[in-house]
Amino acid sequence: MTMKVLAVTGGMSDGSASVHLATEIARAAAEAMGGAATEVVSLRPYARDIADAMVTGFPSPHLEELFTKVEQADAIVAVTPIYNALPSGLFISFFDVLPEDVLRSKPVALGATGGSPRHSLIIEHSMRPLMVYLHAVVPTTAVYAATEDWGAPGVGFDATAGQTLAQRIQREGAELAMLLLLESHAPLHAREAEAPEGTRTGVDGDRNEAVSQAEATRSKPEKANPSELEDATKYFPDFVDFEKLMK
Repeated sequence: MTMKVLAVTGGMSDGSASVHLATEIARAAAEAMGGAATEVVSLRPYARDIADAMVTGFPSPHLEELFTKVEQADAIVAVTPIYNALPSGLFISFFDVLPEDVLRSKPVALGATGGSPRHSLIIEHSMRPLMVYLHAVVPTTAVYAATEDWGAPGVGFDATAGQTLAQRIQREGAELAMLLLLESHAPLHAREAEAPEGTRTGVDGDRNEAVSQAEATRSKPEKANPSELEDATKYFPDFVDFEKLMK
């Protein structure tokens, strides 16, 4: 079965920088996966449906179709333009109305575009926390592309940064493919569902045992060694043994 990478972009036009960046990240991920199918969806045609869903609390059939696409995709690429030092309102609103469990344990690559490099940290300050809240699995690398990153010359700029952008896109695509491969072998939500009630789960299968041992150690505190108490008294004259303190 062919894997599918769905790119969702908050760009305001079909030829926007955000659409282009989303397409390139999705293509890089598909190549790293060995030929996955890709699709780029602009949120612009869904603007009215998203606004209605925010007000009424009920998505339209048109918007539900997009929710289904997101749910059925193996990996997501989410890209937004930056306006006034924030992701576009359309982009944020879509993820506000998207059901939380749709992105649970799903690999999601992040990208953003803007006119100035000064907004590059908006991915870390705003977008990554949002995806973590939605329980998505986010690659370490995220791509921010300013106007100059596309190779457009400017004052004090020699048009070579585009090479760096291509490298970052390839790296994020490879990381997204790796996360998808790991998740396809042992989905995190499946491990959580299969775990006995009251146990803690994690990526490392030995973590439950380590946690149990640590809790057992804490539940049975060892008595202090007399020599250790002597050392404590030697270096800390005001030291009082806990047992004596509780008497």
